[in-house]
Amino acid sequence: MKWRVEDITTKTVNFYETDGFNMLAIGVKLHNQPATADRIHNGANKTVCAWIMASKVEFNPARKPKGIQVSYNPRVSPNWRDQEGNNMDKTQHDFAYINNKKILIE
Repeated sequence: MKWRVEDITTKTVNFYETDGFNMLAIGVKLHNQPATADRIHNGANKTVCAWIMASKVEFNPARKPKGIQVSYNPRVSPNWRDQEGNNMDKTQHDFAYINNKKILIE
């Protein structure tokens, strides 16, 4: 598993290993490809279909935001989801703190 992070302004895409990963994303939008996510949810092979768009990123930040946890697993649900199961696709947030495979947004 890798994190895909896209710079909103330059459209630069980077992939990061999840192990030991610690990043603060600023000006965030949770994005996915619904048709691809639906196919995976219905049994197709996994492929990249969701990512985080951000206006700025900081690695190993001193600030660790508090917020709600979100997750993405198209086998479970074809949408970004919060802890209550609400659809978080295309939602915008001030910050996303990513630590290994855990994401907190605020």
